[in-house]
Amino acid sequence: MALPDSVTRAEDGATVAARTGEVFLRSMKHWRFDYREMQTTKAGVACIPWEKVDATFLDEAIFEALGFSYSVANEEAAIRIAMQGCKDMKAHYKLTNCACEVVLIDDAVGVVVPDNVVSQF
Repeated sequence: MALPDSVTRAEDGATVAARTGEVFLRSMKHWRFDYREMQTTKAGVACIPWEKVDATFLDEAIFEALGFSYSVANEEAAIRIAMQGCKDMKAHYKLTNCACEVVLIDDAVGVVVPDNVVSQF
């Protein structure tokens, strides 16, 4: 029995979200930071160019702008600090083709993949 399209999209969305988290971790390592070793409560935010996200991007790319926080009092503050870091880096590099979005909260994937991106997979 085949799964309904909505279930398949949800599973595909979760897979793309997890792989987006891997891109974030790879991007952090590019800048010589190991997010996994940072103390909780932490957050990771990346400027995601959704129109460029495909299998090759997920396998090879790094995010051009990101922000992170760690050892923060609560989740809301961790996200706010990481978001500001991403926005500052986006402005510094004058990026216009991406949006800063939460990717990781502690070690859990928090990114929501747009349906039009999921449908490409």
